[in-house]
This record gives sequence, C-alpha cells and structure tokens, in this order.
Amino acid sequence: MNTEKVRVVLDTNIIISAFISPLGAPAEIFELFLEGNIINYTSEEIIKEVVIVIHRPEFIGCIEHHDKQFMLDNFRTLSLIIKPNSKDKVIKEDPKDDKFINCALDANATIISGDKHLLSLGKYEGITILSPREFLERLK
Repeated sequence: MNTEKVRVVLDTNIIISAFISPLGAPAEIFELFLEGNIINYTSEEIIKEVVIVIHRPEFIGCIEHHDKQFMLDNFRTLSLIIKPNSKDKVIKEDPKDDKFINCALDANATIISGDKHLLSLGKYEGITILSPREFLERLK
C-alpha cells in the first residue's frame, strides 16, 4: 500500500475560493491540507500573491478578517516553502502563472487550479494540472 501523501501546489484562486464558498471543492481541498492529508508546496512569490489577493477590496465583506488571518497563517506554516530553481516560461497569456509551474516542477507536485491558462495545459513536463473537482475525483 502506498502511504505517500499527494504533493500539490495550490493556486491562489483555490485558497481564496475555499473561504468564499466553504462547501465547495476548494474548501474540501483546503481541509485536506489543514489535516495534513496532502502536502502543499509553495514559494515566497506565491505567498506574496496570496497576501495581495486576499486583501483586495472585492474580498472585504466576503471573507472575515479572522478567516483571512487563519488562512494566511496556516498556508504559510503548514506548506513546505521552497525556492524553485526552475525558471520555465510557459504561460505566454499570463506569465505570473509560471510561478506555480516552476514550484510544481521542483516539488514534483500536481497543480490544483481554477485558472483557465493553467488548466488548458493539462500537463507540463510530467506535472499534472487539475481543477479542484478533478483532483478530488482522482484522490478517491
């Protein structure tokens, strides 16, 4: 029996969605992460993006301040923070998405995202890019 935990890179939109819609697939994935059932790899660049996005005006009122703090604290504390050596330039339409690919390449992890640019790739250099629903289906 394989007891190795699934290695993932959570896209910013998954983390935000988990707190906007607590009953959706992103929330279920964030719960798996909090429970230690999946291992999330991230980078300082990804953490910086999460901090910036969570404080955007459109999320005032959608996500309570204490939930934002809980999410940020746990994301930083429970994730394995790496400094990716990969510098691939893959997403021409949205180059800032490359940070997720480069993190996943170095971590040998699956990307979980709702981003159309990433999802349209499906796979890249041996890493898989899945929607939250696809990830949960494969996990079962």
